[in-house]
Amino acid sequence: MTYKIITCFFCFEQFEVSLEVGTSFNGNNSEIYDCEVCCNPNKLDYEVYDGEININYVGDGNE
Repeated sequence: MTYKIITCFFCFEQFEVSLEVGTSFNGNNSEIYDCEVCCNPNKLDYEVYDGEININYVGDGNE
């Protein structure tokens, strides 16, 4: 499990998310995380390559 800090799309507060990615997974993924401060949904788009997770986009999870 990997922990990353993201900034909420709605209230701009930072909070921690836990990303559980299989060791053999490479590619793109999207997940929804509710903000720990304002409870709004944040859509998190990220890519995994050789076990390294890079967050590409945090946006409106209501889409």
